[in-house]
Amino acid sequence: MDQHIFISHSSQNDDVVKKLRETLELHGQLPWVDSRQLTGGDALAATLEQSVRGARHFLVIISIEALSSEWVQREVRWALDEAQRRNDDYDDGYKVISVVLPHVQPGLLKLLFPSEPLHIFVADGPTGWSEAMPKIFAALGMALPTDWETAAPVEAAPLAELVLKLTDPHIVNTDGVRRATATAELTYNPADRGREISSLRYKFRAPLGPVELEEIRWYIENYYRWPAGVFKER
Repeated sequence: MDQHIFISHSSQNDDVVKKLRETLELHGQLPWVDSRQLTGGDALAATLEQSVRGARHFLVIISIEALSSEWVQREVRWALDEAQRRNDDYDDGYKVISVVLPHVQPGLLKLLFPSEPLHIFVADGPTGWSEAMPKIFAALGMALPTDWETAAPVEAAPLAELVLKLTDPHIVNTDGVRRATATAELTYNPADRGREISSLRYKFRAPLGPVELEEIRWYIENYYRWPAGVFKER
C-alpha cells in the first residue's frame, strides 16, 4: 500500500481536478488521477480498483456529470467497501471524502452515499475553491499550510456604460454593393446611477466590404487565441 490519494471525478471536471492536484503536489502529497496514471493496454477496471483500495485516502469530486458517471459510481462503491473493510480490521485511516461542486442539490448525494458523510461544499463564486481547500486539507488529516491565503473578493467599482441600440436592421443593395443599415440610438448610463442621456435616433449604415468581412472573420475564428502566437502582431 502506497501513500497516494485517489481522486475520482468526471472527465467534464478535469480543470477543477487539475487545480486540486497541483495544490496537493505543491504540499508534498501524491494524488492519483486516472488521466495521468493510466496508459494504453492497462486493464482498466482492475487497475482502478487496485488503486482505489491501495490509496491512503479517497477523494471524489461530485458534480452533476459525476453523479451520472458509471465509473465514478463504481469507484465510490469500491472506496466505501474498502473503508468498511479497514474499519472492520480496526484501521480507521482510510477516509472517503466528497467535495461537492456548485449546483449539486444535497438530496442527489444519496445516489452515491447510502449513509451520508459530512460533505465539503464548494461555494459558487471566485473564492469558493480557495475557501474549500483548508477543509480538504483538514479532512485529509493534513496541517493547514502556513502559506495558504484564502482569496479575498474584489469589489468591482461602478462603471459608466455607453450603449448603442440598433433597431430595424436590414441589408440593402445599392449599385451591387451590400450595406447593413439600422436605426441607431446612443445612450449614456453614468456610473453613479444618475439620469441616463440618450441621443436622437439616426440612420446608421455600414459597408460590408472585404475589409469589414475580414475583420469579422478574424474576430470569429481567431480572437479567442489573441494575443498568443502570431496574433500578438495584430
